[in-house]
Amino acid sequence: MKYFWFRTWLLIIAMAMAAAMLPACGEKEPQKLTIGLLPIIDSLPFYVAEQQGYFKDEGLQVEFVTFTSALERDTALQTGQTDGQLADLIATGLLNKDQERVKIVKSTYAATPQRAMISLIAGPGGKISSPADLRGKKIGVSENSLIDYITDELLGTAGLSAKDVQKVGVPSIAVRMQMLTQGQLDAATLPDPFATLAVQSGGFVVLSDSAERIGVSVLEFRKEVLEKQKDAVKRLVRAHEKGVKAVNASPEKYRALLVEKARLPDVVKESFPVPAFPENAIPSKADVKRAVDWMMKVRMLPRALSYEQMVDTSYLQ
Repeated sequence: MKYFWFRTWLLIIAMAMAAAMLPACGEKEPQKLTIGLLPIIDSLPFYVAEQQGYFKDEGLQVEFVTFTSALERDTALQTGQTDGQLADLIATGLLNKDQERVKIVKSTYAATPQRAMISLIAGPGGKISSPADLRGKKIGVSENSLIDYITDELLGTAGLSAKDVQKVGVPSIAVRMQMLTQGQLDAATLPDPFATLAVQSGGFVVLSDSAERIGVSVLEFRKEVLEKQKDAVKRLVRAHEKGVKAVNASPEKYRALLVEKARLPDVVKESFPVPAFPENAIPSKADVKRAVDWMMKVRMLPRALSYEQMVDTSYLQ
């Protein structure tokens, strides 16, 4: 009898220990996703979603990896160090140049009629007062990039072409702006907040993408991640959308976070308006075709890419 009770107590203890080692009933291990970001204003809703616990609410563990350049960001994605990234249509086209590597699942930021995303700024000194004055002038750009694309498209809206100006490749945004303010460039194409800073330093907005709404940034994922973790990506998109709505509802609440994550210069951190972000948005077929057509024109792509090769609309609500 004593042996029987001894075995019973051993069994009870073992079961209790096993139960203690199991997760609480109904709990699941959070799914992990790694996202590559740049220190730009477009990234704000991601950090808001993290701060407000929206990713955690969706059962996700999301890690952000911040890169200083698009080249580093794209390399990390291609080598599997990140699952997805904040990018743009030109970067997406380049990644899919030889094979389908990534798909866009959501727009993250875009130009609006009220607010430009990227502007072509003339330097101080008054040499340029209208688009016609750009002819023959030196314009600083980042070559084979979204900046290059938007520069050409903006020139086209003014009846000019890339051949009518002298484009100077300056990859660093900060260096490009410095060269503009020091008179080494006649004009430069800059994203905000650098465009705003250049204007405050005496520059002049010659052209911007607000009317044409050319500029758009996107969230994209590696194809294999979309195949293996479709549900997790859907939940991440949902959490990011909550972040977007939170910013749009109370923009000033997240000013400090914008200043920190987008590394806003001190001279604009109090005055720079916290932007509104597109809700439940994805690039249109016209957006993609325009970007792909330009890439074909400048021979960045050997063949045209279809909308379906660039975008997957199934992840939005």
